[in-house]
Amino acid sequence: MSRMTKLRTTLRGPEEPRQRLLAVATVVNTIGMGIFLSAGTIFLIRSAGFTPTEAGIGLTVGSLCGFGAGVVIGDWADRRGSREVVIGSMLLEAAASISLLFVNSLWSLIVVAAAAAVGRAGTVSARGAMIGVLAGDKGAQYRTYLRAVTNVGLAIGTIGAAVVLAFDTRPAYVSVIVTDTVTFLLAAAILTRLPHIPPTRAEKKEEGDGAEPAAKERRWVALRDLPYLALTATSSITSLQYFVLVPALPVWIVMHTEAPRWMAAIVLFFESILVAATQVPATRSITGPRSAARLLALSGPVFLVSWVLIALASGPSAGVALTLLIVGVVLHALAEVWQAAGTFELSFALAKPEAQGQYQGVMGLGHGLAEAVAPIVVISMCINWGKPGWIVLALVVMAGGFVCAFIERVWSRSQPVAEAAPSAA
Repeated sequence: MSRMTKLRTTLRGPEEPRQRLLAVATVVNTIGMGIFLSAGTIFLIRSAGFTPTEAGIGLTVGSLCGFGAGVVIGDWADRRGSREVVIGSMLLEAAASISLLFVNSLWSLIVVAAAAAVGRAGTVSARGAMIGVLAGDKGAQYRTYLRAVTNVGLAIGTIGAAVVLAFDTRPAYVSVIVTDTVTFLLAAAILTRLPHIPPTRAEKKEEGDGAEPAAKERRWVALRDLPYLALTATSSITSLQYFVLVPALPVWIVMHTEAPRWMAAIVLFFESILVAATQVPATRSITGPRSAARLLALSGPVFLVSWVLIALASGPSAGVALTLLIVGVVLHALAEVWQAAGTFELSFALAKPEAQGQYQGVMGLGHGLAEAVAPIVVISMCINWGKPGWIVLALVVMAGGFVCAFIERVWSRSQPVAEAAPSAA
């Protein structure tokens, strides 16, 4: 089979009906996510009457209230079946989303944000358990496809948010919340068409008091898996790259370069289109954990070149700055594809198959912590430190990618030959 034939087969998506249903639900859900990520905070400020500080505090504190929920909900999905848990989590997200229309104080915002954080953590971890079951023998290819459709959904949502921001009216901002809510409900409705997915871990019910501690000790396997915890920590460091294009780059463009101001407004959309277009062809070499780790390590040097070019955009004329920024964003998109796909594949490959929900909850826990501190870290380094900050941050992210690849090698050596063979391939 030629390379082009393989690529066309991949782009068509999965033929297995359950995999197609999950892919469609993913697109629908991420359309709403893209709209809210781009315009949700602005809704709170421009329409709900919160100050930027109040909106930031409310969303941050609410997110911290849901910290750790993904591990518990993911374990529940492993033991009860992921389909129902994902649907329930999406319904909670829908309820939290529509409740934003009625928040009128900081405390009510914190409560709604906490409910949304619990729902989001549950959706991510339980969906991980679902992917682990549905991926089948072509897991790497299917997970790459899901990453691609995720970026398509985000790009579509970004376009919708741009229209809302152009109108800048109360009805337009209300439509953001309503659309976000409807996409949660539609995605949940699509998943109801899936048959029940059996649990991957049976409940431990052993007689006798002496057996109970042992059963409890075996339950939280992900929290005792040192290689996976190390992967979670280091991949959380590499995930700082998500906060470079938003919010750091728009601020850098406006405050430190002579590039046109409109460049700051279209960065996220431009990069989302690039990522969606290159996701499948750029990552089709991923066939297992070893190839995923290789791409993850390669993403670091590309980030370094990209961010050096972006840093050098400060100082030259508008035309030169615009050229440097465009090339930098293109390279960033390629590096992001490699980093995201490599991390996504390793997060499944290094997890125990029967506890994917719990493992994805642990991964979400680490990345959630990084997400909480990333804005202040990235803004401080890229904006306050200036050009040296871009280079230092790139070196940190690059080192994190190299360590992730090293962790995969250590893990593969510890596996039985039958399990380690795919990664060597």
